[in-house]
Amino acid sequence: MKKKEFLIVFVAFTIFIFTISILSHIKTSKEYYVNLNKNILFQEAKSLFTNMLNTRSWASSHNGIYIKAHDNIKPNKYLEDNIAYTNKNELLIKINPAWMTRQISEITNQRGNYFFKITNANAINPNNEADEFEKKALKSLEKTNKKFYTQFTANRYDLLGALKAENSCLKCHTKGEKLGDVLGGLRVSIPADNYIKSIQAIEQKASNLYIITIVTSIIFLSLIIYTIISLSNKEKRILLLNKTLERKVKKRTKELRKTNKKLTKISITDFLTKIPNRRFFFEMGEKVFFLAKREKIPFSIICIDIDFFKGVNDSYGHHIGDMILKQIANILKNNIRNSDILARTGGEEFYIALNNTDLKGAINLANNLRLLVEKSAYKNNEDYIYITISAGVATCNSEDSFFSLINRADKALYKAKNSGRNRVISS
Repeated sequence: MKKKEFLIVFVAFTIFIFTISILSHIKTSKEYYVNLNKNILFQEAKSLFTNMLNTRSWASSHNGIYIKAHDNIKPNKYLEDNIAYTNKNELLIKINPAWMTRQISEITNQRGNYFFKITNANAINPNNEADEFEKKALKSLEKTNKKFYTQFTANRYDLLGALKAENSCLKCHTKGEKLGDVLGGLRVSIPADNYIKSIQAIEQKASNLYIITIVTSIIFLSLIIYTIISLSNKEKRILLLNKTLERKVKKRTKELRKTNKKLTKISITDFLTKIPNRRFFFEMGEKVFFLAKREKIPFSIICIDIDFFKGVNDSYGHHIGDMILKQIANILKNNIRNSDILARTGGEEFYIALNNTDLKGAINLANNLRLLVEKSAYKNNEDYIYITISAGVATCNSEDSFFSLINRADKALYKAKNSGRNRVISS
């Protein structure tokens, strides 16, 4: 996998994990606040249940209560001792816990939309008979032994808590019920409008956060991928440009090397005779000299000078003189070894460095070159110009340096010129 593709997959995976984490956090937070609101609703209903249960317990502990009779209440035929009289012969009507709960419920329904009811699957009073929700709740409490059963119905929240038999309850409930048995339940029904609004607000905010998170992640991922691709394309362009530049540099370097090679050759080549010049001779000759001396190999120098060359220039002109220099340079070059170093070191002077050549061999070569030059006349129109050379030869000894060896050969050349020219003298 390429670096760019790996980076895109890595970033996408990281953003995906980050997005899932945020969405999970939003979901968890939503569930927390939904449960919190549900718990608030439950606690409110439970608080009302407890208050009503305490009121019922109080009434039950007193075996019900008696109130003065009035037009809105009539004796309950399902209760024993349902009426009593005061000393003044005033009628009193007995109110048991179930009836009291229903009357309180009627008042709360008128004032605050709250509803209370004591119910039983086998109620003595038909008014206390359980409806479908209450039957379901009572069965569930019987099976699970839980304290409360809750349910949302339309826009209301219903809670039904178990009512267990107390001593005062067994006076009316005489069908085999025992102390602690579940006789029925107390239902508390409260409005759930605020809860529903809160849940809707939570759901809406959670949905908005889901959308914002997903859209933000997509935008962020798109920007990063776009940036990665842009940088990758830019890198490709740079690489392409670098390759182009490298090709140009290589081409230019090759051209420069050729040029430098030419310049180097020019710098060490005599422009007229096309053989090495003085600079090359001294640089290369000294290296060969030290190598020969270290390996104890014979090393000799021949110094050559054209006889009466000034007279040739004066008589025939410098052009003819140049042609004669070229001719002599060719004779010397064509009659020495490839390992020998030939150079034009002055106007009409030539030096030859001979590696692995003793004095005798150097003298023989010098004489051979001298004879070749002597026999090769230069033809100028119908005239022949004969030229001779003089040579000085010296062979390296243990005390010689490169320059002292050249100096000895040069002195021998001087002796040859002073001894009549066209000859070879050794030092």
